[in-house]
Amino acid sequence: MANSEAMPDTQTATQMTQDTALESQPIEHPSYGQLLGKHVKTKSLELRRSEFKVGRDESCDLMLVETNLPASKLCRVSKVHFTIKKDLNDMTSPTYIHDHSRNGTYVNGKLIGANKCMILKHEDVIAIAGVNIRAFVYYDLRHSVSVEIKAKELLDRYHIGRKLGSGACGTVYLLHDTVSCQPYAMKHVAKDPLNERSRPKFLHDPLRVMNEVNIMKNLDHPCVIKMHDIVDKPDSVYMVLEYMKGGDLLSRIIDNKYLPEKTAKLFFLQMCHAVKYLHEQGITHRDLKPDNILLEDENEYTLLKVSDFGLSKFVRKNSVMRTICGTPLYVAPEVLQTGGRGSYTRKVDIWSLGVVLFTMLSGTLPFSDDYGSPAVEQIKRANFQMRHTVWKKVSPLAKKLIYEILSVNPNSRPTIEQLLRSTWLRDPDVVRKAERLMKIPLMVTERTPGRSTASDVENNNTSPVSSFAPPSKRKRL
Repeated sequence: MANSEAMPDTQTATQMTQDTALESQPIEHPSYGQLLGKHVKTKSLELRRSEFKVGRDESCDLMLVETNLPASKLCRVSKVHFTIKKDLNDMTSPTYIHDHSRNGTYVNGKLIGANKCMILKHEDVIAIAGVNIRAFVYYDLRHSVSVEIKAKELLDRYHIGRKLGSGACGTVYLLHDTVSCQPYAMKHVAKDPLNERSRPKFLHDPLRVMNEVNIMKNLDHPCVIKMHDIVDKPDSVYMVLEYMKGGDLLSRIIDNKYLPEKTAKLFFLQMCHAVKYLHEQGITHRDLKPDNILLEDENEYTLLKVSDFGLSKFVRKNSVMRTICGTPLYVAPEVLQTGGRGSYTRKVDIWSLGVVLFTMLSGTLPFSDDYGSPAVEQIKRANFQMRHTVWKKVSPLAKKLIYEILSVNPNSRPTIEQLLRSTWLRDPDVVRKAERLMKIPLMVTERTPGRSTASDVENNNTSPVSSFAPPSKRKRL
């Protein structure tokens, strides 16, 4: 009886041991690639781990011996000749091959170089210890390129990775140069109106799509996104642009609820210099918003770059723009008042800068349908208030500058030069930070006699006020 009573305990212990053994088994990732022997005699090698070593050393995943290679060739192989690395958390990420050898590792006949790396693509040939010893062929089992990407020039030169985002003006992918391993952002814009009926009408015109390309190719400023490469096809345009790891300004604001005034001032100063440069080139952005402002990294004080010129257009001196476009909540009143059929100038960018500044400092939107009346009507009359409690932390100079910028009359708004001369922006500490980030000297221009601005006179009591106030609870982003 005692023995029979002990049986369940024994069974339980056995079951627990089996369960523990099962739980202790390592989780094995599926193969992301294969190495097939060419001049090296070996079976097909499955690549499952984040790192795979090849060489003569016992520590290598593939230890090469005389059964793999003749002694005359094996003697030229290093202990660890090369490694293959992959981020297993992102199967769209590149597969890197690192050269650790003394006698060289080659991909498709091109020397990688000691302690350097390249990116492997499907059916690449790997040679070791000499360009003629073609040891392996790499097969990519996991990664497939989007069917949208049809440009052979891009597929040959770059690794096309994950989708970074998409919008009315196209889809953005992360890609890497397979030789330099440099990351870029690639914007794909389809031209064919038959397949893009849902796109805004003005984007159906190939000449207008190419406008973004032609503008960006000629821009060179530390706070403006630089174009690296371009491929123009009958049905698409592919633009290879700088990649900014810090994401966009909208995400930064949302993650932090709002930005400290010092940080907002640094970002706004860089935006103003970017817009000043664009205006000097005869370019009006027309779609300035936090989504189109990119950050270099995750640091609080970081370099900022203005991007997305899909809605831009050259504007010569005294010329006008007649196309309604842009994001409604950031669009100037004169654009909405005429439905895009009237004449408006680069002062539309000044208005958008004011909305972005408001948003950075408060984490709220100055205009929204949630405030009672339609947002479009609020914008047309510049009806906004600073009632959120966060505004108690914002300096009077910053608030007065916003009131000055968000003026219904474009002629009453400051020019970009006047913004840069404002007392609030002429903060020596912020200017020094911006100079270090932008790596150019920023001349602080003295104010010229004449029209004083609300931002220049701290005790000015004539700042504009709204004709009616929306609810005190502001719309959070």
